[in-house]
Amino acid sequence: MATITEDYCSDEVANILKEKGFIEPVIELNKLLFKEGKKPMLKITHQKAMKWLREVYHIFIEISTSMDLNGNYHFRYTILDKECKYIRRGYTSFDWKYEDAVEEALKYVLENLI
Repeated sequence: MATITEDYCSDEVANILKEKGFIEPVIELNKLLFKEGKKPMLKITHQKAMKWLREVYHIFIEISTSMDLNGNYHFRYTILDKECKYIRRGYTSFDWKYEDAVEEALKYVLENLI
């Protein structure tokens, strides 16, 4: 049986989110990340980051998948605006996971659309 875990934004994407105005309350998990007087690097889930983009900027990220003849999964992200008009589509390499596609889409939106 597979273990289900939360997927968090990379430190790079978390920093960009913070720069762009994302505010994450300091929850118990983040309190544990304080290190000798340094501010913690907030752990932001992919889900919260994507929800923030939807609610604040009306930008939607869709992740889709397909399988090739060898049984390898390929992930693609599509970024849509509030009228569901296509903004950008990106494809993953063979060794990427679903979470890599989410991370790449978040980074693109934050660096290029906000």
